[in-house]
This record gives sequence, structure tokens and C-alpha cells, in this order.
Amino acid sequence: MYKKTIDNWSNPDNKASIPWSTEDGLGRYATLTLTANECLEEGKNYMAYVIGYQSGTYGEYEPFKGIEPGDYFNRTEVATVPENGFAEEIFAGAEILFVQNGVILSKLSDEAEVQHGLVIARRQVAGTFGYFTRIPVEINNNKVSKLRLVATKRNQTVIFGGFRSVDDSYDFHKDNVINGMNPRTDYDCALAGSTVNNAFKVYDIDLCKWFPGNTENESLPLDANGDGYLDSKDGNWCMDEDAYPKGTISLPKGTVFGDSFWVSVAMTQNDIDAGIPTFQMQILDTNEHIIKSWDVVLRNYETAGENRTLVSLPEGTDGRTVITELDNIDTETCFSIVRNRLYTMGVKNQSQNYGEDEPIDLSIADVLVLDARHEWQIMSSIIFN
Repeated sequence: MYKKTIDNWSNPDNKASIPWSTEDGLGRYATLTLTANECLEEGKNYMAYVIGYQSGTYGEYEPFKGIEPGDYFNRTEVATVPENGFAEEIFAGAEILFVQNGVILSKLSDEAEVQHGLVIARRQVAGTFGYFTRIPVEINNNKVSKLRLVATKRNQTVIFGGFRSVDDSYDFHKDNVINGMNPRTDYDCALAGSTVNNAFKVYDIDLCKWFPGNTENESLPLDANGDGYLDSKDGNWCMDEDAYPKGTISLPKGTVFGDSFWVSVAMTQNDIDAGIPTFQMQILDTNEHIIKSWDVVLRNYETAGENRTLVSLPEGTDGRTVITELDNIDTETCFSIVRNRLYTMGVKNQSQNYGEDEPIDLSIADVLVLDARHEWQIMSSIIFN
């Protein structure tokens, strides 16, 4: 029936979308007006399907490739992280639309009020960051070189399905969705104590790029004031501009930061029984040997979410998504990663108000705790007229 690409969606000079902000978050929206042969008919239901992405990501992914107005659309869109690539931020959503008295309306659910033809695109991957300070320069006579977060499961493909009102009109609040598939087995890291690779790097923080100037060994950070810790008292601190180019983030002196997006994954009872953690934080020496580690704990894991919604494609992308309810079996260290949730170590305020920042002090941390925040910040909306 209708297909449209809106370019430069996030460009502040772009006239096609308009910023919005509420207490619950912020984003951009656009209004699309259908005319002539594009207009919808009364007495029929239509599905609006939207994907928001950055050009060039996911191996040059192009939504709805090869589909033109009038074609029979019978597939589910997916995006796959290329080999040696990494997940990127990507949004998607769908709604059932119908026409009443000449007005396009959304058939959101039996629990929600009918709204003007509105489609909301939500983030389809999870995110995580770590924010630290006061890092020991030596542990048990081993010099510290890097911080690294690893995960024990990694999916390669994102399924754009399991949307509110489309798959189950009685389950409007699908807040705990696992929409990843194609698990990877090309492990590139090891958990502490393992002699083989059995984990995946999420992000690492190369400390010599935050505390440079070590002329004896450039791969090690320089503790400029010699007190044994990397923190705000070291005058050589600077941003790692390879990881965070100027203007992309603001950090107070003496802190370090790492982040990544991650395709959602489900942990199983077998993983729990085997004592496998979802995340492990590691401190490494220059040979990338682990000299200290923490199995990261999820705060309030018992109440962090209700049952999970697993989205799968048993018949492949030409088939319909299958929605399965999974019991919440999470433990404090073995928990599923769900889409559109931000998993954080330390508090980093988006307003850049340093008084509200709380980096983790690694000189005293016995336990590293993740906070999980659902539907963080940005959503995009399209209104149909």
C-alpha cells in the first residue's frame, strides 16, 4: 500500500521530524499524510511496520529491501551483525491501523484507548555501560592494563517482531522481550579460571589511553602522582578520543567509561545449574591475563521483570514470528538480557551534571552491581493522517 523512507531523522536541521520530550523520555516524531491512491479504506485492518536505523550498520542492512507498494509482504524483517562487527542502536515497531469516519486510528489493545494512527518505534537491542574511577595500578604484584566486560552468550541476529498489539492484543505491556537469534560460538575471551575461550568481549577500557605518559611501558597507564590509584588526583588524565571523539560524551576528571549495544539473549536453567554468569567484569595485565574479576550482580533480580516474552522464527524470515512466554528464572548473576533495557555499572547522568554522577570506586569494590532501566530515553513516533 505505502512505503516511505525518511532520511536524516536525527539531524537537528531536519524538517521531516520534530523533537519531543516528557518526564518519561525524549525522541522525535513525524506526521505522514496519505493522499489519493495511498488512502486506506474503511472496514479493513492494516499493519504499519517501521524500522529506524543508521545507514551502513548491520552489514549495510536495508529494511523492506525489494518490497514495493502493491507487493505481497509475507516476511519478518531481521538484521544480522556481520562477522567481526558489533551491534548498533536500531529501532522498530508496528501497529494495526483502521479507518473510522475518515480518520486513521490505532487498534492498540483491549486495555488501551484508541489513539490517532500512531506507530512507536522502540529500541530493539539492549545497552550496557561501565563507569569507574580510583583504579588500582597494581594487584598482587601484577600491573593493571585494561578493564574488560565479557558476556557468556551472544546472538547475531535481531528479529523485528513481538510488537505490542500486533502479536497479542491482550499483552500490551511486553517489557521483557528476547528477540535475538543465531547464537555465536566464536568465543574471543575466557572467564576467570577457564583455560579455553568461553565468553565474548562486550567492551574494554584501555587505561593507557585515559592516563597516558608511561615512558617505560606505553601499554600501561601512568599513575602521575604515584599514590597507587588512577583517579582525579592524576594530572595526566584525558579522554580516550579514539573511543569517544570530542563532543560525544562529557566525563569528570579521573573517570573512565566503556559501553556497548548487545543483542538480547536468554539464559536457561542449564546455565543457572552450571553457575554460568551473564556478565563478568575483569581487570587485565598487559598480556590480557585476568588478575581480578567479578561475576556481575543484577540488582533486584527477583523483581527486575515478570515473565519473559521470547520471539522466534522457527520457519525462517518468510514465516510469522512465534511468541512464547518464558518463566522468569533469573538469579543475581545469571539473567537474560532483554531488548530496550540499559544495564549499567555506575550512574552517568545524561544532563552531564557531574554532581549526580556516581562512578564505581574500583579500589574498594567487593561486588559489582548492575542496575537495569527499561525503555531508556529515546523513542521515535510516526503519526498517520
